Amino acid sequence: MNRPKAAREPSYLDEGCVPRRIASDAQIRAARLDVRALWLLSYIDGSSLLSDVFARAGLPLEEARAGVNDLVRRGIVSLRPSEVEGAWNGGAR
Repeated sequence: MNRPKAAREPSYLDEGCVPRRIASDAQIRAARLDVRALWLLSYIDGSSLLSDVFARAGLPLEEARAGVNDLVRRGIVSLRPSEVEGAWNGGAR
């Protein structure tokens, strides 16, 4: 019997998802983010794919992934699947 796959939340490893800033300016100031996190946040526009954010930021991939993971964990950024059909499929492109 074929069961429907459960929907997964996108993660910082799913480069086809779209990061979106959800924290206010005051919350970001209070979070006392390091330069790397602020640099990444400056490329998050709510419409670009995570892979594009990583490419434009120019940081080593593992460092960029860790930075986005930290922003998500701290409630500053959320991730959502891309609205472009096929752009996000659980981490593979």
